[in-house]
Amino acid sequence: MASLKLLSLILTLSVISAAAQPPESPAPPQSLVLAAETLENSGYTAMSLTLKLIAPTLPLPSATTITAVTIFAPPNAAFSASGQPSLAHLLLHFSPLSLSPSSLSSLPFSSTIPSLSPSKHLTVTSSDPKIISINNVKVSEYPIYDDGFVIVYAIDNFFDLNFTLARNSTKIDAKLGFQCLKLERVSQFDDASGVLKSRGYSIFASFLDLQLMGFLDLKKSSEDNGMKWTVFAPVDEELVPFSGDFLGYSSLFMRHLVPCRVTWGDLNEMGNGTMVSISVDGFNLGITKDEDDGILMVNGVEIMFPDMYNSDWLVIHGIRGVIPLPEEEMELLEKLPVTKVEDSTASDRAEF
Repeated sequence: MASLKLLSLILTLSVISAAAQPPESPAPPQSLVLAAETLENSGYTAMSLTLKLIAPTLPLPSATTITAVTIFAPPNAAFSASGQPSLAHLLLHFSPLSLSPSSLSSLPFSSTIPSLSPSKHLTVTSSDPKIISINNVKVSEYPIYDDGFVIVYAIDNFFDLNFTLARNSTKIDAKLGFQCLKLERVSQFDDASGVLKSRGYSIFASFLDLQLMGFLDLKKSSEDNGMKWTVFAPVDEELVPFSGDFLGYSSLFMRHLVPCRVTWGDLNEMGNGTMVSISVDGFNLGITKDEDDGILMVNGVEIMFPDMYNSDWLVIHGIRGVIPLPEEEMELLEKLPVTKVEDSTASDRAEF
């Protein structure tokens, strides 16, 4: 009987989807196609078909060709028991973030996770990092599918579309301030870099400026230095336009670097508008959250892969774009005269 209900539901989904999608609907990203195939091979037939049907029209960010999404897949029995779920209910099971197991387990109780369902978010309801639950539904410890950007977890049942925490539940307190170390350059490269710049070798000097060891006292051990870092890393394609801007490499790298360890759990606990101070290049990074969909952003750039890497001293978050320079610094750069590298090089060589 249950199998007949499931078959009926699948046929209904097929008819509705065929009628709803225009003939010119774009093909879904290959990663979603592979995820749907993996779901089918893993026994999640209904969710596999659902993904195939709605993948071309998922409201994912279109700023890049990278598809960052986490999918929570209910079992076939849940589809059979509940019947045809609404589109808003289905989209609640899609988050526009790549959430690794470490990302999920790092979130404290009552943290929110954005979803693709309009004005709805998911809520972490587990306090034990070994057992993950969202909206009081258990989530599998390991993904069914994970290609680094699209991640699929199994869940025990559908998430409740109207879920709210009980009034007596203890919510996390917003962190209104987050202090990092104030960096002072003690680099043995400083003098050499200054000489190179004065003689027209600014490009190589910029590469020296990128060395993180330049901020450490090399006479001390790493434990004595106690340095911890957070990197907000743009996807490769967002950095391609900067590939020829050699003089800007140092600034480009440094403004994505924070001299303290800030996990996704820390970011979620921060109040909207919290300033993570200070970035290495001398300006603050502001953390904001879209109140409607719960998306976290750093200086207006979406964090799409939180806790991509997480160790005792280094955390890396994947972001959708490049953190822009402050307007006043951009104005100064535009006023600087353009220097031809080959001319300065030739004049420098003439001295020898």
